[in-house]
Amino acid sequence: MSVTSRFTGYSRCQLVLINPALNRRRIYFLEVCQGLFHVVLFRAWGRIGYRVRCKEEWYPKIEDAIKEANRLYREKTRKGYRETPLK
Repeated sequence: MSVTSRFTGYSRCQLVLINPALNRRRIYFLEVCQGLFHVVLFRAWGRIGYRVRCKEEWYPKIEDAIKEANRLYREKTRKGYRETPLK
């Protein structure tokens, strides 16, 4: 699967950035899911082992949510985040 099309429908992923030399241990979650009336793009981020911050964005069409999720995925992978399996 190419980086530009990580999200093609309802799904989620977990990204991790660990760099001991810079004391960086970060985590980032992305999920496209069905809400009651809209499609929801859920994001959570923070330092591993600490409380995460969360944000939800609502979209009228799934295509818009997928486009934004893929943009965020590309942005994070360019910064050095790597996808890890969900637990």
